Amino acid sequence: MPRRTYTKLRRAALEEETRERIVRATVALHARHGGLGTSYAMIAKQAGVSPQTVYNHFPDLAALFGACTGHVEDGAPPLGPETLRRGRTPAARLRLLAAAAYARHEHLAPWMRLGWYEAALIPELGAIAARGEAALRQLIAAAVAPEREPTDAFVDAAFVLLDYPAWKALTRDRPTAEAARIAADSLSDLLPRLTRARSRKAKP
Repeated sequence: MPRRTYTKLRRAALEEETRERIVRATVALHARHGGLGTSYAMIAKQAGVSPQTVYNHFPDLAALFGACTGHVEDGAPPLGPETLRRGRTPAARLRLLAAAAYARHEHLAPWMRLGWYEAALIPELGAIAARGEAALRQLIAAAVAPEREPTDAFVDAAFVLLDYPAWKALTRDRPTAEAARIAADSLSDLLPRLTRARSRKAKP
C-alpha cells in the first residue's frame, strides 16, 4: 500500500475515533445535564479534545443531536413495522406495540428525563421528537389495519397511552412489563369504540 494512501486511511480512522469519543461524551453529559445544561466546552473536556475539534465535527446542534440520538437509539429495543408482524389481530398487534414502546421508553429514560421537556425549548431536539411522534402515530394506525380503520381520536388516544409521560406515570409503582399490559388493555377497550370495521369486498 502506498505511504500516502496509508496516511490518508490512518487520518480518516483517527477522525472517526475522535468523532465517536465526542458522541459518547455528549451522550453521557446529556443523560446527566440535559441538552440545555451541556456546553461544547463540557463536551470537549469529557472527550479529551479542544472545543474547536467539537465544532469541527459538529458545527451545529442539529448534527450533534442527530448523532447522539442515533447512538442512543442503536442500543434501544426495536420499534418499527417489524414489531407488529407476529400479531394476527389488531388487538394482538397493539399489545406488541405497547410492549415494544414501553421497553424503548425504559431504555431511553436517562435521556428523556430532561429531553422530553427540552424538546419544546430546543428546536433541533424538537424536530427529532416530532419525527419520533409521527413514526409512532404511523405504527398505531398500521397496527389496526387492514381489519379496522382508526379514527383520529383513536390515534390521539393511543399515542397518549404509548408516549413517554404515560410510561413514566405507570411505572412509578410497577415494572415496565406490567405497565405495558395496562396500556394494551386500555387500547383494546378503545379499539371497538374508536375504530371502524372495514367491509370485505365481495368475492367475484
